[in-house]
Amino acid sequence: MRFWGIEPKVGLTAGLYAISAFYLNARLSLTSTFPVFGVLLLVSGLVLWLYCYLQVSRAHARGKLLTTGCYSRVRHPIYSIWGFLILPGFSLVIGGFMLLLPLVYWASVVRFIGEEERALEERFGEEWIEYRKKTPRFVPRA
Repeated sequence: MRFWGIEPKVGLTAGLYAISAFYLNARLSLTSTFPVFGVLLLVSGLVLWLYCYLQVSRAHARGKLLTTGCYSRVRHPIYSIWGFLILPGFSLVIGGFMLLLPLVYWASVVRFIGEEERALEERFGEEWIEYRKKTPRFVPRA
């Protein structure tokens, strides 16, 4: 599996929905009711995403499994950031049918994540298995 993992598949699914939602919103003149809260989620998500992306891209370049930093809390922090901050924030800014975008995103992530985790297990073996046992997939433990 390539560096981008399942993101192209997830992006295609969510992207097609987003285009449809934009069309329906425009057609029905639907607007947002929570744009300020949406912007706050979006900006905080983008900052966290950049932090995690820089960490994982460095580890990938060295051929290492990243288990520290944001990856010490969850196995897939970038998917979590997109699903809990960036896309909900974007959805709140746009409103209307776009509010369902995070659900479409999560449905596709859950559908495809097994592929990525199998590839990680093949590549990193026992190191991945131990990491998987102690680290939750998407939501950090309290």
